[in-house]
Amino acid sequence: MATDATLTTRERNRILELVNEYGPPPTEFQWSEKRQEEWSGAHSATYRVSVLTHRPTGYYCIFGAHTVTVSPGWSRKIQWIGHEDSFGIKEDFCAKWLVLAKAEAETPDLWASIIDEKSLSKAASSTVDNQPFTLSEQNLIATKLDEIKGHILEGQGFAADQAEFVEERFAYFKESSTRMGRKDWLNVLYGGLITVIVGVALAPDVAKSLLRLAATAFQSLWGMAQGYLP
Repeated sequence: MATDATLTTRERNRILELVNEYGPPPTEFQWSEKRQEEWSGAHSATYRVSVLTHRPTGYYCIFGAHTVTVSPGWSRKIQWIGHEDSFGIKEDFCAKWLVLAKAEAETPDLWASIIDEKSLSKAASSTVDNQPFTLSEQNLIATKLDEIKGHILEGQGFAADQAEFVEERFAYFKESSTRMGRKDWLNVLYGGLITVIVGVALAPDVAKSLLRLAATAFQSLWGMAQGYLP
C-alpha cells in the first residue's frame, strides 16, 4: 500500500505563487498524482506523490516524499534531488525549475523551421553546375538579397548588434557571388541563412518565410532547370 505523500492544499497554493512569479501562465499547468518507490536510509517504500506538469511542453516537477525530480534540470534533462523532507527545499527547487521551464517554453524550435523548408537544401545538394555568375546574374542576386534583407529587418525589432550582424552576412552573400561558382555560392547562401536564423533567433514562422523567400527569389538561376524549387 502506498503512503500518501501528496502536497497539502496550502503547499499547492504556495506553488501557485511560485508559478505566478517565475513560470509560464498557471493555466498551462496541471496537477496529477503517481506512485513511486523511494529510499530513506537503507529502507524503501512506495508513496503517492504530487506531479506538476507544464502541458504544452510535457516538462514536470515531481514532489516526492524524500526527493524532487524535475525536467528540465539545470545540469541534465531529468534531474533528481534529495531534499530531506523539507518543503522549503522543495519550494526552492520548484522555483528554479519554473525558470528553466519558462525559458524552454519560450525558445523557438529552429530545427522545425529548417527541416520543414527543404527547397534550398535540396538545390544546394543537387547537380547544379559551378559556373560563375554572369554580370546580370550578379546584379539580380544583389537586388534580391536587398529585398530579403529588408524582409528580415522589417518589423523584427532587432537590437543594434543583431541588425549589424544581418547587414554583415548579407554583404558577404553579395560579395561572394562575384567570385564563387553558383553551386558553391548556393551552399554558402543556405548555410549563411541558417546562421542568420540561429544568430538572431528568428521565430519559426519567420524563419520558414525567409527560406521560402530565398528559394523563390533565386529559382531563375538554377531551380527552373533542376526542378528543386517551385
